[in-house]
Amino acid sequence: MSRLLYIISMSIFISFYATAQIFDVETIVENGQKNKRINFVYLGDGYTNTEQSTFITDVISASTDQFNISPYKEYGNFFNTYAIKVISNESGADHPQTVGTTTCNTVPVITVDNYFGTTYDFSNIHRLLVPLDGSKVTSVLADNTPYYDQANIIVNAPYYGGSGGSFATSSTHASASEIMIHEIGHSFVSLGDEYWAGIQFASERINRTQESDPNIIKWKNWIGDENIGVYSYGNSSPQSNWYRPHQNCIMRYLNKPFCAVCREGTIDRIYSLITPIDTFLPSESSISFTGIDINFSIDLILPNPNTLEIEWLLDGNTIGTNTSNITLTSSDIISNNHELTVNIEDTTNLARTYTFANGYLFSITWTITDSTLGVSENTIAKFLYKAYPNPVRDVLYFDYTAQNIQDDFILIISNIQGKKIMSKSFLPQNGSDKFPISVKNLTSGVYFLSITSTNYNRSFKFIKY
Repeated sequence: MSRLLYIISMSIFISFYATAQIFDVETIVENGQKNKRINFVYLGDGYTNTEQSTFITDVISASTDQFNISPYKEYGNFFNTYAIKVISNESGADHPQTVGTTTCNTVPVITVDNYFGTTYDFSNIHRLLVPLDGSKVTSVLADNTPYYDQANIIVNAPYYGGSGGSFATSSTHASASEIMIHEIGHSFVSLGDEYWAGIQFASERINRTQESDPNIIKWKNWIGDENIGVYSYGNSSPQSNWYRPHQNCIMRYLNKPFCAVCREGTIDRIYSLITPIDTFLPSESSISFTGIDINFSIDLILPNPNTLEIEWLLDGNTIGTNTSNITLTSSDIISNNHELTVNIEDTTNLARTYTFANGYLFSITWTITDSTLGVSENTIAKFLYKAYPNPVRDVLYFDYTAQNIQDDFILIISNIQGKKIMSKSFLPQNGSDKFPISVKNLTSGVYFLSITSTNYNRSFKFIKY
């Protein structure tokens, strides 16, 4: 699921193309099609033309270490990694020595002609290493890897430093890989620091909050397990009013693992960008049964170890589990319309946000019409629908196609306990239509969307996050 960058105007395109800077792009790891994976792209700054092999070595080291830490270790198959060999005129990064700390004073003053203007001492913090020309970074990405999802910059400078934000940035200090993993936590997952960096950096995050009640805190499902609790940032205000989930997470100290809350947030982020469904057949959602057996199949992106479970349902009845394909025959198709759904659920114990089976649910649905009956198409009542996206944050879209429907439909959203949350009546009109359903005010969890009428009854499970 890539962040494609579009050039809208042809005149802009021509001008942009004329000034585009094209660099060599090297594939580090490619697990699948770019539009079916999360694409991490590394760029170098302060690497000269003769230092590009060093840059690639540094990228491989950083990427290897990242995918050896949980949950990237378990979900490595969901990622591709690429490197853009950006050429700087000079090695290193600027260091104006403007902060005046002991650490800053031990690093020599230096001005470097690097490509992105990366410098230490940003915002009067010596270790804050930032590419000053962010628009140039974006342009290089657009010219060379417009399919990127997360950009990471390795700066060819030996002193400790890094930053998060739009781009994760790290120096080549001995702790470079740990710095990059920490900064990717900021940039890719929007995790907060679990050390106190100052009130100017304090905000509500997945792993930081001003809520202290363990019964309602955002990580309440983890309290008491894996050393997750409610820990104050300090003993005096303002840090005493902010809380973190763990005392030894990599978002606080280097050379530590992600805590359970940050692991879960990372998996949430992964599934917000792509699904584990790589391909499926037939690719059409509406299938005409002509009397010949129909094979349905899915190809999945598997976590390691595999925590995906598969369930096939025909008209709501389970007809197969934990198999990647299923065949329907004439004995299965005995009336005009059938609905085949395959549910794929990640039951990982690394996440507890979604209480139903502790997992994440993804579905594909096919509508099958028996064309062997000789009934006039014009007399058949049809109602086909899809609801998306799933998981959903704010708005669930209900998209349907109807033909010869005579009675009202009722659309009901209920929670996992069966309690009705909201309902809506409508009479489907011939043709296709869609309307939005606001779920913004629902709490995170699993819900059922039921569509019922006199002759129709279907349920759809979705996740609100």
